[in-house]
Amino acid sequence: MASDTDPDAREEDDAARRRRHRELQRELQKFASEFLIFVTPKGELVAASEYNTLGYAGDEREGHHIAEHIHPDDLPQIFDIIERARRTEGFDESVLARARHVDGSWRLFDARVYDAALRSDLTGAVLRVRDITEDHNAKVRGEGGDADRFLSLAEMLPLGILSADARGWVAFCNAAAEQIFSLPSDLLIGHGWEKAIHEEDRIDVQAAAGQVAATGVAQQVTFRMHRGAVPRWAHAKFVPLVQNDLVTGWIATIEDITDRRRAEGELAHQATHDPLTGVPNRVLLEDRLHQARARLRRDSTSITVLFIDLDGFKAINDTHGHQLGDRVLIEAASRLRAIVRDIDTVARLGGDEFVAVCESLPEDDVDVLVDRVHQALDVRMIIDGSDVRIGASVGVARTSDADGDVNELLALADQAMYRDKQLRKTR
Repeated sequence: MASDTDPDAREEDDAARRRRHRELQRELQKFASEFLIFVTPKGELVAASEYNTLGYAGDEREGHHIAEHIHPDDLPQIFDIIERARRTEGFDESVLARARHVDGSWRLFDARVYDAALRSDLTGAVLRVRDITEDHNAKVRGEGGDADRFLSLAEMLPLGILSADARGWVAFCNAAAEQIFSLPSDLLIGHGWEKAIHEEDRIDVQAAAGQVAATGVAQQVTFRMHRGAVPRWAHAKFVPLVQNDLVTGWIATIEDITDRRRAEGELAHQATHDPLTGVPNRVLLEDRLHQARARLRRDSTSITVLFIDLDGFKAINDTHGHQLGDRVLIEAASRLRAIVRDIDTVARLGGDEFVAVCESLPEDDVDVLVDRVHQALDVRMIIDGSDVRIGASVGVARTSDADGDVNELLALADQAMYRDKQLRKTR
């Protein structure tokens, strides 16, 4: 090998390398309908057949890196197969990948990759490439008049449509799918559509699509999309494409259900929260109590319930009216939420009654929390210009029994609150 520090030797090596490249080019010229390229271990394109499926003329792209052409999502598998071809004697393997055409479109190629040493004394890999975009897409969509009708119907539907082969490679998407995924068609084709799915949901969607291809049984899945400033939800239904009793792929209908999810969420919130104060109502309170009891069997140590009744509230309603009374309730709920922990629950049962549920609250902190409730509510308030004063009677019930009745626990706290109210009246 020539020395790296000898300019004449390096020039000699370069000349010899160029001669070998020209010889390889002459060999590749034999193929009239396929595009062959030689890739050095550094990834450079150093030789190509005259016929170029990417649309470039002659040796226009010689010396450029292969990464400039391959779709970013497909680069890892291309680099992997080229490296294995370079290192594995007799290597010969095929792979599907997308590459950018000179007109800017992404084309699908079937690339056969083999060790360059099989046919020359060069170190690197040879890619024998066929453009199969049209054939592949036609095969996935179907043939003849049925395909035309399918395309026409797909573009008319308000649902997104994806059509893929048995390997899950999407060959067709309609305009509605582009809008739902917020991606142009060239980025949806192949596995690009999966990139728009939220990372936490992607594995479920891929599993549903894979199961259809493997079993021929339709699957449905709901997922989030992370593209755009506003999170969006979609629902996909995958159905198999079957020919001669074999699953040849799947068709998926994609529906944007963001507005429906939002409406359902609003209805669920209305059903479980007090419309005036926004805190949980009795329905959600009982659910939280049941959840807390279940956690007693695992990681929680206790459940502490505070039953809180506002003193003097009726007088405020009678004197100042219900509108100001509502403002007092809103303020009271806000103050209660401010003094409990984030993991605790403050709920309104109705009227002027509130409940706080605290899990794993140290016993020594219970009296401290009760004092904080009094400090927050046994005060004068200036609300809408009116000077009002309320107080709070507080009852406490506590349990560590995972088999206890949560309604009984709530009733015990209620009874303790009435005892406290009588004591406060006496004082």
